[in-house]
Amino acid sequence: MLYMIHACEDREWYVNNYLIPSMKEQGISDDEIVVWMDREHKGNLYACMDSFAECGKDFGATWHLQDDVVIARDFYEQSKKFSKRQIVCGFCSKAIGPNYGNAGHVKPYQMWWSFQCIQIPNDLAGGCADWFYKEALTLDRQDIQERIKGGKSDDWFFKRFLVLHHPYEDVINNYPNLVDHIDYLLGGSIVNKSRNKDHTAAYFKDKDLVKELEKSLGGMEDGLRQ
Repeated sequence: MLYMIHACEDREWYVNNYLIPSMKEQGISDDEIVVWMDREHKGNLYACMDSFAECGKDFGATWHLQDDVVIARDFYEQSKKFSKRQIVCGFCSKAIGPNYGNAGHVKPYQMWWSFQCIQIPNDLAGGCADWFYKEALTLDRQDIQERIKGGKSDDWFFKRFLVLHHPYEDVINNYPNLVDHIDYLLGGSIVNKSRNKDHTAAYFKDKDLVKELEKSLGGMEDGLRQ
């Protein structure tokens, strides 16, 4: 199994000093962890699609994590129980959803916004990147072009790709959530500066881990953030 962390340079300190160590403590090996760092500052959308294209070169599936999450105590154990043919949404917020009460097996149009933590079969990731660069970029639609210019909406484009081309894929909205979203502890959202909704997990059991992280970050020397 491969675990890919999508990261920007501003969060590199957190990825290296907190997120990766927490993954290794659960038994995830170094060769299972890949950090997709946006060194070229392409932005959220293009960096994501480039990573999808890279994943598409391999068989199996990849767990995609963002650089502002805390993983559950049993994250590694739970992440291994799914078929590599399944899309697994490991995160959902009550504020964003959609329909956060809709857990279990669903079709793509019902999937949660879950790019904080999601398993994607590699062939679907590669197919999404191919569709994005060959088709989506050329579509003469204002809503799509505005999203592209905004440089984000990677989750929106992936969901749209599935609805258009793989509407019957098996998606699991997983309960409980496998990560919590803690961007507010790291200076707030980098992509969505105006976000004013609670984007923490609806179903994260290990809230004490968030409290422990909050204490650790509060006592952390400023130098570690550099």
